[in-house]
Amino acid sequence: MEKFYKMMMGEAKRIASNLKTPSFYVEHKKPISISKEVYYSDSLVIRCQNMVADQLVDNLGHGLEHAEKVTIDVGAIVYIEAESLSLQSDQIERAVIIAQISGLLHDIKRKEPNHARASAKEAKKRLKDFPLQKEEKEFVIQAISNHEAFVVPKKNRSPIGQIISDSLYDADKFRWGVDNFTDTLWHMTDFKKIPVELIVDRFPRGLEAIRKIKGTFRTDTGRKYGPEFIDLGLEIGDRIYNYLLSYHSSS
Repeated sequence: MEKFYKMMMGEAKRIASNLKTPSFYVEHKKPISISKEVYYSDSLVIRCQNMVADQLVDNLGHGLEHAEKVTIDVGAIVYIEAESLSLQSDQIERAVIIAQISGLLHDIKRKEPNHARASAKEAKKRLKDFPLQKEEKEFVIQAISNHEAFVVPKKNRSPIGQIISDSLYDADKFRWGVDNFTDTLWHMTDFKKIPVELIVDRFPRGLEAIRKIKGTFRTDTGRKYGPEFIDLGLEIGDRIYNYLLSYHSSS
């Protein structure tokens, strides 16, 4: 990574270190703990981790670390949302597993145009011999195809399938907050070799797109906690933009 991008990433991380912890992590420690336990112990989830590890290297800032965060958060959101369906505990745990598989696979074709559709297509291939029921595979594939921002999602006939789909979108969009400015943005600009002057020119439009995400969260949990994730990210983004303007004007 070029020196300038590393410098920007370091500054963003410094700002982020002084921000509050998102309320989602404070108020939902139990679901997050359960999701983490599933992530680190379930054989199907671990098998999926091993399956995607090499695919997510150098993945436009959407590598394994991003996938892990999305996966743990989607498991927690599904746990919270599924309780409203009065499911048995084993059914909720199964839904968490399916959701986590969708989280691990959701960006495996991140570098391709229309990456959500491409990733869903690739996931279908990867899951062909995976020990899931046909309906469960469909839940994963549809959730992945539905996770693109500013695109009308397809509805799922199954209530639990709908929850998994909506939860994946929300968990992924949580990352449009702080993570976007501490990691994703700089990996993407470095990979594409975008010059500083073009970053400065595009930055306001990027900030506006992120602001619009606040109104797109799909689950009750996402609508409650998602906007705070975005606001925390925008706090970093606004300060980084001022830094960029100063740097560009003096160079």
